[in-house]
Amino acid sequence: MGNQSLAEIAATADTHHATPAYVVLYDGQCEICQAYVSWLKTLDHENKTMCLPISTAALSACDSRLRIDECLQQLHVVTPDGEIRVGWDAVTRLARLFPSTRLIGILGEWFPFRQMGRACYGFVARNRYSLSKCRGGACQVAKPETVRRQAKLSAFWSCYSLGFLIRLPLVLWAGMKSAAERSRLFARTYHRRLDLLNGKLTIFFLNGFLPNTVPLLFGELFTTVVYDGVAIDPGSPKMRRSLAAHLRRAKPRITKIVATHAHEEHVGNLNWLSELSSAPVWVSQMTAQFLTPFKKLPWVRAAIIGQPPNLKQPYYILSDTVDAESGKLLVLATPGHCDDHIVLFDPREKLLLAGDAFMGSYFATPNPDVDSLKWLTSLEHLMELDIEILIEGHGHIHTLRADVPDFPGVVIRQDPKVAISQKLEYLRWLRAQIEAGFQEQLPVRVIEASCFPWARRTSWESCATDECIRLLSLGHFSRTELVRSFVRNTTDPLPTVYEVRISAGNERNS
Repeated sequence: MGNQSLAEIAATADTHHATPAYVVLYDGQCEICQAYVSWLKTLDHENKTMCLPISTAALSACDSRLRIDECLQQLHVVTPDGEIRVGWDAVTRLARLFPSTRLIGILGEWFPFRQMGRACYGFVARNRYSLSKCRGGACQVAKPETVRRQAKLSAFWSCYSLGFLIRLPLVLWAGMKSAAERSRLFARTYHRRLDLLNGKLTIFFLNGFLPNTVPLLFGELFTTVVYDGVAIDPGSPKMRRSLAAHLRRAKPRITKIVATHAHEEHVGNLNWLSELSSAPVWVSQMTAQFLTPFKKLPWVRAAIIGQPPNLKQPYYILSDTVDAESGKLLVLATPGHCDDHIVLFDPREKLLLAGDAFMGSYFATPNPDVDSLKWLTSLEHLMELDIEILIEGHGHIHTLRADVPDFPGVVIRQDPKVAISQKLEYLRWLRAQIEAGFQEQLPVRVIEASCFPWARRTSWESCATDECIRLLSLGHFSRTELVRSFVRNTTDPLPTVYEVRISAGNERNS
């Protein structure tokens, strides 16, 4: 959560005056307040309310009668006719706005429910700072230093857990909704290929009995891209039959085979495809080092994705460019997702073959060889490119160009530079959270929680999926690894992706 500028608050306030609404001023540092605001936004289908975290700028732009100390003690609601309702009375007024909670609002204004409600609410109000989530730099709204001094970890975890329990129905609903969307996307892409740009670009969606669990459970599609005669990331051994079927049907011309990085779902068929197509394999020097020999995978990943064989000669080392059929593609080092990652860019077509250098604007469960500080730098360099089409390594396409047809769930109508900038903004926010947490010498688990405040919709919408990934990977891919990815301190150039890590609660570094 971040500060809103005075201009943003004023603009929001102007909207409020143009369209009368209940202005809800809540403590953005309190997990309980954040949880109830999430419910409020879920119930408010007709935009009857406008929720603002408390700050001096927000209060002055909203109503000159509001005082920050009073607002931090109790919920304040400014009604469309200018009345200010406080505490439990504000709760009951809001409850009466929605059919599903109207009875609570009515009963809450009658004896003895009003007295009981005020007593319970008063207890929370008196312990506002103790229940606050102002840890690891999470609070940036009002009186952060006071809250940091007074908030104890036991109170923090109690409040964080209560925030989760209040949101649990929303978490479960979001998880089921996401599962349904993943299943629909898997069905649409099963055994499919996309031929784009007059045949210059082809995306093969790969399948396999066990690999299919990944797109169904987590939404990560497996693909091989053929662009201008260059085959990129030909999948894992357990996807080989699927790729072979695609090649028999499409018969694409392949002049070169390139791997963007050394993860198993990208490199397992390099030599096989080379033998099949008589096209040479091209990899970066570091990728070649990682693949000769290929480290033994943890059994879960080997069972689901497949253990790739070692890279065999002959293969060639990439330089600054690689020849395609109609010109040269730029080869750009983009460490972050892993140290050896590269991307291919066609400046004529303004097309970026990003591999895993871009995996959506929000990605919370990385592998253990991610270095997010390097990733930030790589994304900043990508922002300097003139990109109109961005192809992710796991199937998604970001573009506004009309010559790329719609394909629901795959083609995302978004300017690629906007998508990258959103990813940058998210990583910079995480960096500030994590650096502040370590400066305060907080345990990793507390820092992790501060990176996923319940006020952020993505925190609870992705919670079920993220924790499922943590469980099924034995902690290998997790939100904890996201924290560690900002504090890598190893000098070993080889990836540590094959080390299973399950952290203790007070662990600081990997």
